[in-house]
Amino acid sequence: MRPDENRPATAREYLVGGAALGAAMVINQYAGRLADANGENAHTSPDLLLGWLPHWDTSVLFIYGFTALLFWLVYAGLRCERHRIPRILWAYAILVVVRSFFIVLTPMRTPPDHAVVAGDPLFAIFGRFLTFKHDLFFSSHTATPFLAYLLFRGPWVRLSFLAISLLMAATVLLGRFHYSIDVFAAFFITYALHTLEAKKIQRVYERLTGIRRE
Repeated sequence: MRPDENRPATAREYLVGGAALGAAMVINQYAGRLADANGENAHTSPDLLLGWLPHWDTSVLFIYGFTALLFWLVYAGLRCERHRIPRILWAYAILVVVRSFFIVLTPMRTPPDHAVVAGDPLFAIFGRFLTFKHDLFFSSHTATPFLAYLLFRGPWVRLSFLAISLLMAATVLLGRFHYSIDVFAAFFITYALHTLEAKKIQRVYERLTGIRRE
């Protein structure tokens, strides 16, 4: 454990973490719109696993399950990791930026038989600013709770996020919101980013915040 992880975070850390996540969300908006534009002209991809899986309407879990996850993530952060909130914001900013790069780099068209979320009031008000129709590689519904599993330290909280990650993976596959490669890659890429951040990118955070490892 790093020696500064249990001390109260400074205002400068909150500023850096919040600004990083805010900037990442702006980047996500532009990347998502570009992915949607390119996805409309792309072809659907064959997927062996989707061919075997049943097709369910998981739109409720896709929208309201993910919304519940976000509320649980905020509550668990305030309850269990209050002193590490800026670092958690920083980690999610990195995840969002890297995913934005990938969805632009790999334009794909959503499977044609996907469940429909357009017209849902919560999605119209809130969800459409977080996710897009053709922002496929890699799955944010899977990566978001899995990163929380890697970041949080309480065993039961971590297990809850791991379970939610698996539930969201099933949701996007059964509802045909993603291809199987989007889901499986989310676990590997998120783990790789978490490891890279701890070893390399963390130095950028420390320079911006003035926090140094002892």
